[in-house]
Order: sequence, then C-alpha cells, then structure tokens
Amino acid sequence: MKTLRFMVSHANLETLMCERRIARLFQVDDLGHERDHYEVTALVRQEHLDAVIAKAADRPRWIKWPEG
Repeated sequence: MKTLRFMVSHANLETLMCERRIARLFQVDDLGHERDHYEVTALVRQEHLDAVIAKAADRPRWIKWPEG
C-alpha cells in the first residue's frame, strides 16, 4: 500500500470511493466550489494505483504519513 497525495474532481473522488479504490482517506482539502476539486491524502492498495492515477487531475505523489 502507498500513501498518495493528489488532486481529484468531486465526481472522480466519489467514483473511486464507490469502487473501493481508496483504502483510507487521511485528509481532504476542498479547493473551492469554483474549481470543483479536492486535494486528497489517501492510502491506496498497489492493485488500485492505475485506477487512481487515471482519475486524478495531477500525477499522484507518494508521501510519508503522518508528515513530520
């Protein structure tokens, strides 16, 4: 499993959650109604990485969580 930070639209976040592609959400920051995007920090299983990358608005970055 990897902890990733990425931007995603509201609709794509809902899709990833419904398809159980995200194992755990650690942090969700709303980037505003105008942009309709969130910056998400989430735990993702290795087998779901490609699906998350396909739905993300930017290239997901691997991070250590919690950040110190």
